[in-house]
Amino acid sequence: MTTLYADAVRLKLETGNEVEAFVRTGPGGIQRPKCLLLHGNPGSLLDWEQLVPRLTRAADIAAIDLPGFGKSRRSGLGPGALSLDRLAEHAVGVANALDWREPIFLVGHSHGGGVAQVAAARYPDRVAGIVLIGTLGGRAHASYRLLSVPGAAWVARALGGFFGFKRLRSLKRALLRQVMRDIFSPEPVSVEKLERELASFESCPEILTSMVHVTRGRPCAQLLRSAPEIRCPTLFLHGAQDALVPAEYVKAIHDRISNAGGHSRFELVPGAGHLLINFQANHLADMICSSLTGVR
Repeated sequence: MTTLYADAVRLKLETGNEVEAFVRTGPGGIQRPKCLLLHGNPGSLLDWEQLVPRLTRAADIAAIDLPGFGKSRRSGLGPGALSLDRLAEHAVGVANALDWREPIFLVGHSHGGGVAQVAAARYPDRVAGIVLIGTLGGRAHASYRLLSVPGAAWVARALGGFFGFKRLRSLKRALLRQVMRDIFSPEPVSVEKLERELASFESCPEILTSMVHVTRGRPCAQLLRSAPEIRCPTLFLHGAQDALVPAEYVKAIHDRISNAGGHSRFELVPGAGHLLINFQANHLADMICSSLTGVR
């Protein structure tokens, strides 16, 4: 389904970046929570297509392509342009561009959860609460350790050239299916998602370099350090069968928030893997909407 892009707009941010955004607001004059959706690595605003219709019943929402992903280009070439701190600045910039002046809710999946956490720690007056779905843990998981090894950026650029080459689609498809296996586990990799990722890498192979750059600067260690600074209500929703990010890595962040006096809740979703936003959308929507209305 591509209707989210069909109705998307370009937002110019005070950070100097432009991002692609899908925005839905309620009837004029009705005060509702403001909710910004942040995708993972790699990913795009299309990752939220299952949740958007459900969340718009309770909140004004915006789903964006973070710089370096989807249809949002990055403004800098170095890894620092995609650090958690910089991406958190962009998240707050989106709220400002939409004239959302009251504290907002951030819902982040995977790496987007890390962005939401840093935004909550750095901009406490701008964030009313965060929901972290299959978020990064306090230790780097296997994929991030691999992406952060010396030479990974060179390999990413080489793979970008390979994916930019229009032939050998069967080989590219087989390679992607193998990479996506743990991300989708325990669910199978769907043909639709496989073709979408292949088309994304073929049209914008630079995304592969962005995938490497967001792992620089030890983002998981940064999340563990910044956890005690979070004072807004925090809800962790993590798949009990997440094969990509072990739940115990994430529980460590929840414990740090709680031990520092923060309001954190950790929920394991039985039978779920990393892609809860696809396969447990109804349950997630209920939990998120309850979180939004409960804080108001």
